[in-house]
Amino acid sequence: MISDESTVIVTGATGGIGLQTARELVGRVRHVIVQGPEPENMVRPVLHVLTEGAAKVDYVPCDFERLDDVAAAARSMAEIAGGPVDALINNAGIPGATTRQVTPDKHERTLQVNFLAMVLLTEELLPRLADDARVVNLASATHEMTDLDLADIELERSYDAVRAYARSKLAIILYTRWLAGRTGITPVSLSPGVISTPLLHAMFNIGGVSVRRGADNVLAALTGPARPGDYFDEGVLAEPSAQARDARLGRALMDYALDAVRPHLS
Repeated sequence: MISDESTVIVTGATGGIGLQTARELVGRVRHVIVQGPEPENMVRPVLHVLTEGAAKVDYVPCDFERLDDVAAAARSMAEIAGGPVDALINNAGIPGATTRQVTPDKHERTLQVNFLAMVLLTEELLPRLADDARVVNLASATHEMTDLDLADIELERSYDAVRAYARSKLAIILYTRWLAGRTGITPVSLSPGVISTPLLHAMFNIGGVSVRRGADNVLAALTGPARPGDYFDEGVLAEPSAQARDARLGRALMDYALDAVRPHLS
């Protein structure tokens, strides 16, 4: 559990739910390490807001479209932490693009940024996580709208923006449950709710509640009672889709994912 002496890492923390979560944490813990895709000089006003809290705040820029950058960022975070990391909040994510895009690592962009980068960052940081650390992976209720076809995991044959996003979130839940079976930490996933962010409005013509509500739901998953692999829906323990609970699919997915990230691991 986190305390006023904890060190917490938050990815995607220069806007939306991630920024609001970091703002809540700087009044509760000792050290917050935040990540965003922007160079530090472009986010100084954001970082200044975070330093108004009691916590020490460090910023690590990282482009999740480049897996070498992700691995390097994880090593920087571990060095900056200087000791065990008590919680990792994997919040970074992007909407599906209108047309299929491929990263320099040759992966479908939504899959890499939302899922593969999360796997790589987490795997790289595992040795530095405290024995009772909690890993909070942001998924989405949209995972219930889709299925995962491993034969077309990169969506080369059937690309659709919402499908790309939803499948990346389904993959996150499967990864969280797989991770729960091989470590002593407590990884959980959650749908933070329908939150009014640029990501939501890029894909759906709907409103949404405030980012404060989203951050509250993240913090509930971070601090509430949980077992490894649990899934939260808007801060409340829930059951994800049947496919998200398919352990055989999760193992097959992770065979693919670990092959993709292994060349970048230390």
